[in-house]
Amino acid sequence: MKTRTFQFAEYGQPTAVLQLTGQDLPDPGPGQALVKIKTVGLNRSELNYTLGRYVPAREFPSGVGQEAVGEIVALGPPAEQGPAPHPATPLTVGARVALLPGRVDICGMGAYREVGLYDQAALAPVPDHFSDEEGAAYWMAILTMGGCLELAGLNPGNTKGKKVLVTAATSSMGIVALQLAKAWGAETLATSRSADKAKRLEAVADHVIVCNDSDSLSAGVNAATDNQGVDVSLDPLGADYYAGLLAVTANGGEIVSYEMITGPVANVSLPTLMINDLSIHGFTIFRVYKNPALFDALIRQGMEYSDQVRPIVSATFPLEQAPTALAELGTSQHIGKLVLLVS
Repeated sequence: MKTRTFQFAEYGQPTAVLQLTGQDLPDPGPGQALVKIKTVGLNRSELNYTLGRYVPAREFPSGVGQEAVGEIVALGPPAEQGPAPHPATPLTVGARVALLPGRVDICGMGAYREVGLYDQAALAPVPDHFSDEEGAAYWMAILTMGGCLELAGLNPGNTKGKKVLVTAATSSMGIVALQLAKAWGAETLATSRSADKAKRLEAVADHVIVCNDSDSLSAGVNAATDNQGVDVSLDPLGADYYAGLLAVTANGGEIVSYEMITGPVANVSLPTLMINDLSIHGFTIFRVYKNPALFDALIRQGMEYSDQVRPIVSATFPLEQAPTALAELGTSQHIGKLVLLVS
């Protein structure tokens, strides 16, 4: 099948290196599905990937992207080995499915395209009441933020009354983290560097804090919690805010880092860590796939809580404007998810 796809042959700014090219795809083989893409969710890791600041490309030219919703147009026979598709995934021609980030071959296929050939195990269900745009913004956030909460020891049965802090919470990840933690019964705290963007968080968080550094983070959280601190901190910011995270995470609390927007090297006070009995974890989505029970639980919870956990789509762009959209994502001026529309 003839299709078009974005690829890049060298690292650089998306507007300089991403090129829309033609491609011929074969019929699906065992364990594969041909999917006509409708919407594509953009993720910060894809910007870093094209800039050469993420996992190195296996080869050039490389594809890009791993979040999308589409329609199955052809199916190969079941695979005899390898990961099995989740039982909730509708594997029939004509079914609407989402791509599972972490199981898509970004380099060899990617998601910034009109039609893609994917492993059936890389497909997931889409809640019936979701739009295609919402579906393309969902599973990366559910698997990442649900996985972070689980790594911190939380689940739907033990979260009631816990205080969960989400920094940089106006991102698509942050919004879903707040919604999921609240659905599980947590008291939620959210931060943003922008007062205007922070106002938008009032609908999804119990407490909203405007902070531009560790000191203002500490002051805001202490005011919201009567100096009691939080049980769990979920953080994508990294270096510049770690002193504040250590200060506001309560005794015996958990800090989970899943990004490093302000830098990869954090200054950690070991006395604070030891005296307050704190635990620091690093998380990537691949942890979920290493634990089949966790993967199954998060897919099922994603479907079960889809009335309470719903992505916010900030803006949409036609597929042809993918380089511009990805560059805009890097400015962090939006709230929620940027999505490509494939005509």
